[in-house]
Amino acid sequence: MRRTILQAGRLRGDIDLGTDLSRLNGASVRDYARMDFPGGRLPGLTEQQLYEESATQKYNIGTRRVHYDRTFRYSYAGAGLAGLGRLVINSNFAPGVTGHTQEDGYEGSLQTQAEIGDLYVDIADTVVRAADYYRGGHIVAFGATVFHNYYVVKSDVGTGVYVRCYLDKAVYEEIITTGYGVTAYLSKYSDIRPATGAQTSFESFVGLNIIPITSAGWFWMQTRGPAWVTPTGGTWPGSAANLRDIYANPGDGTIQPPTLSDPSSGYQRIGYLIHATGGTGSDYGDALIQLMLE
Repeated sequence: MRRTILQAGRLRGDIDLGTDLSRLNGASVRDYARMDFPGGRLPGLTEQQLYEESATQKYNIGTRRVHYDRTFRYSYAGAGLAGLGRLVINSNFAPGVTGHTQEDGYEGSLQTQAEIGDLYVDIADTVVRAADYYRGGHIVAFGATVFHNYYVVKSDVGTGVYVRCYLDKAVYEEIITTGYGVTAYLSKYSDIRPATGAQTSFESFVGLNIIPITSAGWFWMQTRGPAWVTPTGGTWPGSAANLRDIYANPGDGTIQPPTLSDPSSGYQRIGYLIHATGGTGSDYGDALIQLMLE
């Protein structure tokens, strides 16, 4: 029977507190109504809860989910993420990296020129890529009058001669000829790993897994908002005056204050300390930070 009575609580369910009578969480328990804007769910698949891992992809890669004051991105784990409260990295190589050429994307040119107004480009990538291999990534074309930078909304299966990538906006300003250099990058959410690999200090942190994730798992990775991240040890953020900025340790994804974090040694600024610290002894630190990775 079709419901004909409009539930008034439903109208405010996503913008105010209350109990949404028609929404259950993964444990079949009614949650408080939530500010939650996932979007991007793949056809025919069920919702994936925030604290849930899935062996099956349920959303487009990089789908943004806003949950109250936190932001998450739908991501894929290229390796197990077992560390508690440790930041994780995008392990995709830039396409031209020595020893990894075309391993994670493409660097070269177009197969055929793209006209002004075209909503796709054919990159001369001869690897037979899977459908949507480039989805959520970016294509940069180094033109004569403008550097074109497009978001890839989807891509076709590779033909062995080219891969067709569909753009978020039509080609503008000038024709992209086959003589222009083109680089196609993968989504930064498509191969998430711990910060303990061979490329330590050559990688960037992109988020925080809020539950342990197995290799090849799909999950919601936090990228912005309040987050508790494990300190490196020794001097905690805020345990002395003026230690408010937060840097990530490139070796293990823990955090520490700026006095111990030389950017030239691979330390990456990832946010700031939220609450007042110090106290009567001027030595109390904390690790609830405002994560700022987007």
